[in-house]
Amino acid sequence: METLCPEKIMVEIEHKRREMISAAKETGFLSVQTISASQELDKLLNIIQEELHVFQKKFPGEH
Repeated sequence: METLCPEKIMVEIEHKRREMISAAKETGFLSVQTISASQELDKLLNIIQEELHVFQKKFPGEH
């Protein structure tokens, strides 16, 4: 996955969240589409979590 700015990552997270919810409604919670979207969402959430962790290390008094 390419490097994205935090704002772009948040937009992608929201998009993927909506995609996952839509897939779950249309094909069920255990469908390949829903699970795939969920896994992609997890990856994006891990990226933003890591960004937050790095920020907190760089600026310990800023959070």
